[in-house]
Amino acid sequence: MSSFLKKVQQLRGYGDMDSYVLVKELKKFANLSEKNLDEIIEDFSSPKTWIYGKMKLINDVEALITSA
Repeated sequence: MSSFLKKVQQLRGYGDMDSYVLVKELKKFANLSEKNLDEIIEDFSSPKTWIYGKMKLINDVEALITSA
């Protein structure tokens, strides 16, 4: 999971298609609500909110690491 966190932290900015790929990966192995993941994807779709999506994704992954 920590290697996944590193991938998330390395996201470069708006338009980085890896952001969507990582959310889909997280969806496969995390027990997070669809609403939460949809909000992250929605944030990634705008240059003004992209950083908020990245921060939410990092927080979710860190929470999963600490709960494991």
